[in-house]
Amino acid sequence: MIQFHSRQRNRVLTFVMAVFVAGCNPGVDQEIIENDSDEQNVEMAVNREIQLIAADFLALRPMRGFPYQMSINDAYLWQDKIVEYFEADLGPVIGYKTGGHSPGPGFATFPAEGIRGAILENMIFPSGTSVTLDQTKRGFLEADFAFRVGDDSINDAQTALEVLAGLDAIIPFAEIPDPYYEAGTRSVNGTIVSNMGSRMGFVGEPVILSATEQWLEKINNFTFAVHDEHGNLIDQGTMAGWYEPLQVVIWLRDQLLQSGKRLSPGDLLSLGNIGILRQLHENSPRGPAYRSDEFILSYYGLADGPAKVAIRIDRSKQ
Repeated sequence: MIQFHSRQRNRVLTFVMAVFVAGCNPGVDQEIIENDSDEQNVEMAVNREIQLIAADFLALRPMRGFPYQMSINDAYLWQDKIVEYFEADLGPVIGYKTGGHSPGPGFATFPAEGIRGAILENMIFPSGTSVTLDQTKRGFLEADFAFRVGDDSINDAQTALEVLAGLDAIIPFAEIPDPYYEAGTRSVNGTIVSNMGSRMGFVGEPVILSATEQWLEKINNFTFAVHDEHGNLIDQGTMAGWYEPLQVVIWLRDQLLQSGKRLSPGDLLSLGNIGILRQLHENSPRGPAYRSDEFILSYYGLADGPAKVAIRIDRSKQ
């Protein structure tokens, strides 16, 4: 088992107690010291690997495989560490994202119950921002859905209405993940520690909500569509039968609490894709490259008019 700094104090106490019980037996002392040293060496090696993954991601190089075996909980501790390395370039954590809650086959490199990552300030751009193709390597356009936390009561909420009372807005949200890994090396733990390869998110104008049964109905049944810059329909769908957004919020909240994190007012919560994905680059396993110059996501049924977010594609740089 890999030990982390927060647990090293327990190791020290165990060491002291073991020495006392052994009557200061030199052989027992040496075995304890060697075991502790081995664990520290492993921790140092993993930390170095995390630094390299962070550097590769920021430099748009393929992220290396992550060969270390550990629990999902420990992998999330290492995700916290890589986020610390990202913060110098990408700014502080301003929210969280999740995935793997959509119907249909799961993703082999996601934990079965779902996955979460951190959203950093400089990852987020206003609707209509232009993106050049050379800003990602495996980037794809993803229609998402997001909330904004309004009250820290969400950390203790039990019912859907109580959770809704802890949120203050729906945020039209689209994303460009960039899962760029060395071929054949991606794994569940590697996806967690690399923060899911999250690269960019785009936000539209908030839709203010209320904690009512009417809003619960709206949230579970709104429709959505993606159009290009000429108004041509790319794809459309409905949230009904896809996932229940508030249940995903509860899962994300609980997962964060399990990791010792509490949601705060203003946190952005991205809940994962709602079924419309388009690849930016040629020769992708996700299908042909998107040819239009805008990806405009609209939600219907949440406000008087459509709530929108758009990503513009600047093809001047490949």
